[in-house]
Amino acid sequence: MKTNSKGFTLIELLAVIVILAVIALIATPLIMGTITKAKKNSAVDSAYGYMKAVEQAIGEAQVDDPTGAFDIAGATATVSGSGSQAGNQVQIKFAGSTSVDKTLSVNYKGSEPENGGTLKYDANGRVTQGTLRIGGYTVTITDDKATVN
Repeated sequence: MKTNSKGFTLIELLAVIVILAVIALIATPLIMGTITKAKKNSAVDSAYGYMKAVEQAIGEAQVDDPTGAFDIAGATATVSGSGSQAGNQVQIKFAGSTSVDKTLSVNYKGSEPENGGTLKYDANGRVTQGTLRIGGYTVTITDDKATVN
């Protein structure tokens, strides 16, 4: 009697499942690392966007100031706000000042920074140092360059 068996044996199916499991174990950390890296890069991009939006708000305030007394050199900008719109305002303290000298509205795209982030400016309006907390990551700014810690 002749038997004609078609299909895979249980051993062959188990071997394929084991191979797929090994591939999944190898690929999962790579994918998770990529996701984490993308989130960090997103925080950095949001920090750059926010820095540029603050620079634009400062520039508009300088243009609108008829006395020309709005000099940003040595000033510190602090993220302020309330509720879900924490980063929609920035408070400016000029060099040597202990009180808030000016509050500006900031319009930007991207994830908003949490309250308390700071940006310090030089005479040219560039960020010399600062820290912003965005999306659970702390973004440190030094000489207009942002890195994630």
